[in-house]
Amino acid sequence: MKKYWKTILISLIILTTIGSYYIQQAMAKNVSFKIETTNGDKGEIDNLILHATYQSDEIYRSLDISKDGSTNKSESFIGELKGRYYPVMFQKYIQEHRKFMRGKEANPSQYFEDEDRLIYTIFSNKEGRGGSFTLQIDILDKNTNESSSFEINMPDQVRYDWINERDVYVENGKIKILATSNLNDEEELHLYTVDENKKELEQDSIIAKIESDEVSRASIDIFNDNKKIQNENYFLYMVEKYKYLEDGEREIISSPMYLYNYLNNEQKEWTIPAELKPYKHWIILQEKDIFIPVRSTNGLVLNRYNIEKNQWEEPINFIYPSINAKEKPSLQITDGKLYLVDRVSGGHLFLIGDLRTGESLYEGKIIIENKEKLDADYSLYIEQIYNNIH
Repeated sequence: MKKYWKTILISLIILTTIGSYYIQQAMAKNVSFKIETTNGDKGEIDNLILHATYQSDEIYRSLDISKDGSTNKSESFIGELKGRYYPVMFQKYIQEHRKFMRGKEANPSQYFEDEDRLIYTIFSNKEGRGGSFTLQIDILDKNTNESSSFEINMPDQVRYDWINERDVYVENGKIKILATSNLNDEEELHLYTVDENKKELEQDSIIAKIESDEVSRASIDIFNDNKKIQNENYFLYMVEKYKYLEDGEREIISSPMYLYNYLNNEQKEWTIPAELKPYKHWIILQEKDIFIPVRSTNGLVLNRYNIEKNQWEEPINFIYPSINAKEKPSLQITDGKLYLVDRVSGGHLFLIGDLRTGESLYEGKIIIENKEKLDADYSLYIEQIYNNIH
C-alpha cells in the first residue's frame, strides 16, 4: 500500500508543478509590449528585434519585441525546461544551414563567422570530472554549403573539471580559442591556438591563473560581448580578488585589468581611472574602443577609451529623464551606434545614439499594451538586439 501512496504523491506533485507552471505562463502570455516612437527617425527600428526577458514575481518569459509588437517565445513546458528557444541569429543559421547546425549549442562564444565561413568549436570531456578533453572544430563553407570537421585530443596530462569557450578568433590560418578552465576550484584563462591546415594544437597559453583560499576568493571577468559573434582584435579581462565581510558585502583586495592583442599575442595592464572603478563591471569592449557607461541625474554618460590611440576621448552625453530604478540599463554597441534601454517613468526608454556625433538618432518607449496586466514591480531586461534583415 505504501508503494501506491508514494506513486500517487509523486503524481500529485508533478501535476501541481505543471499546473502551477501553466497558470503562471498563461498569465505571462497576456503581457505584451510595443514600441512607441517619441522622436527621431522611425526607420532606425524597421528591422530591429529586441530579444528580452520579462520578469514579474516568479514569472519569466522570453520575448521578441519589434515595431509591430511582441511575441512570446517560450512555446511549451518541455521546451521551457530544455531551454530550446534559439535567439534570432541562431534561428537564421538553422534555417540556412540546418544540417551543419544539427546538435550544436546556441552559444555565440563558440562560433566564428565571416562572409565565407562559419566555424564552431567545442571542448568535450567524456571521462567526467578531472578527465582529459577533446577539441572538435567544424567548418562550414557558406558558398557551397559543404562542411568539414576535425578533432584534437588534448594532452593526457591536461585534465580539468570543465572548459568553457569564451571567444573564437580566426586570422591567417590560425584558430584561437579563448577559454576558462577549472580543476579543484583553481581557475585558468587559456588561449588555445590551432593550426587550421595541419589540424593540430599549436599552442596552449595560460594567460591567467587564480586560486581561492579559506580567506579570499578570486574570479576572472572577460568584458568582450559574449552575446555576439564577432572577430575582435582585442579582449579585456580582469582578475579580481576579494573576501566576504560579515554583512555579506564584498571587500575588493585587488582587481588588475589586462588588454590582450590577438594580432601580436601581446598583453599589457590597463588602468581604469579611480572615478570610473565603481562602474568597471559595466565595461563594453567594441572593436578598438573600451566604453564605460555611467548613469547621471539626467541620462547616461558614455566614457570612451581608444585602444589604438592609447587615450580617453571626450565623453558622450545622452540626455533623457532617468529614474532610480532597480534595473541596470541594457546597452549594446554595434556598428558605431549605441542601443540603450533604461527604466523611465511609465515604461522603458529605447534610445539609439550615433557614437560619431553624439546625437540621438531615435527615441521611443517600450510600453505594456494591456495595462490591466501591469505589475508595477516588473522587470524587462534586453538580452540582445538584432537586425532582422534577411
